[in-house]
Amino acid sequence: MKIAACVILYNPKEKDLNNILSYLPKVDKLYIYDNTENKKTIIPFENDNKIVYFSDFENKGLSVRLNQACQEALSDGFEFLMTMDQDSSFITENLDYYFDDIKNYSNKAAVGIFGLEYSSENRIANAKNIISAEVHSLITSGSVINLNHFNAIGGFDENLFIDGVDFDYCFAVLKKGLKCILFKNNFLKHSLGVKTKRASIKTFYLIKKEKQLHSPIRIYYIIRNMLYLEKKYGLLFPTFIRERKKRYSSQIFSNLLYQKNIFILFKYRLKAINDFKKNKMGKIEF
Repeated sequence: MKIAACVILYNPKEKDLNNILSYLPKVDKLYIYDNTENKKTIIPFENDNKIVYFSDFENKGLSVRLNQACQEALSDGFEFLMTMDQDSSFITENLDYYFDDIKNYSNKAAVGIFGLEYSSENRIANAKNIISAEVHSLITSGSVINLNHFNAIGGFDENLFIDGVDFDYCFAVLKKGLKCILFKNNFLKHSLGVKTKRASIKTFYLIKKEKQLHSPIRIYYIIRNMLYLEKKYGLLFPTFIRERKKRYSSQIFSNLLYQKNIFILFKYRLKAINDFKKNKMGKIEF
């Protein structure tokens, strides 16, 4: 089974570039799309003939770049494309199991996208414990797209820019009557974000707790795009949308409690709602 991969960079650190080496030997081609603004990233192994690097010195978000990668892979004759985040990497054995499980899956034609579990630590999988399951959503990193269905599904929704891009694609897969398949008990290493010790008004700012906090702009995308996904899929997949809203609401509430300047967060929250109502999607405009 020939398989390509893509990774989207944004101001990557050395360790992010080194992550690429964990899967580069196992794929037939790697498309690197660089969203870093105003400069080109120096790829230390760019001369590898598997690599196609692209930069237009703009940050066009995830969905645009994922669509570009899928179309390039299709043009190059690939049927499968693995999509990676810059902060994700593989243990070699886990990646071998993953590709073997996809190759040997009995009805690949019915699957729109494959995925596996993720952990912030390196977890070695046991091939005997890996099982496949139908799910309603997969994260972008580590997912393998069945490109035979990509155009019929409609690609990634470029209204979203970032946040919710992966879930939207999975809902589009399900809408077409195709499957999202998760290989349980197999893992990629994937960063869950940096946690910061902060105090909140709940403890009168006396007790600090470790919390994963988002920037105000990220909160903007989370709120606006959740409203968009609810409008787009709320009637088709009400249970899934409720689950997603609940998770996002918890994240937003935590940020409101623990961020230092909640007034900025309220400002971006209001802008997210207003922009959604005005159908102002894509990259945030100030």
